[in-house]
Formats: sequence, structure tokens, C-alpha cells
Amino acid sequence: MEYICDVCRKKISGDPLKFISHTEEHIVDIIKERHPDWVKENGICPKCLEHYKKQLKG
Repeated sequence: MEYICDVCRKKISGDPLKFISHTEEHIVDIIKERHPDWVKENGICPKCLEHYKKQLKG
């Protein structure tokens, strides 16, 4: 399956990653701040997830 990541707009093979854990809400907050049109339920690509995890670590 292919999809387009709502954050980076790149075509990705596989399924989007979904946010389930409460601990990931900080990542969701950062993404929503920078991409207000992004819908959490649509998920995110692995590359974007790693990028925003690094943002939390500083």
C-alpha cells in the first residue's frame, strides 16, 4: 500500500504510523503547531516521526 504523508507530502510505501500512546501526545503537539492542517488519525511516515522525536530530545 502507498500513501502520501500529510506532513512531508512524500509518497511512502507501507502503512502510515498511528499515534496511540499518551506519551506520543508531545510529538502530536509539535506536529500540529507546525502543520495545523494535519489530522492525527491520518498518521505520519516513519521519517517524519523520527524527525519530530529528535525535536523533543533537543
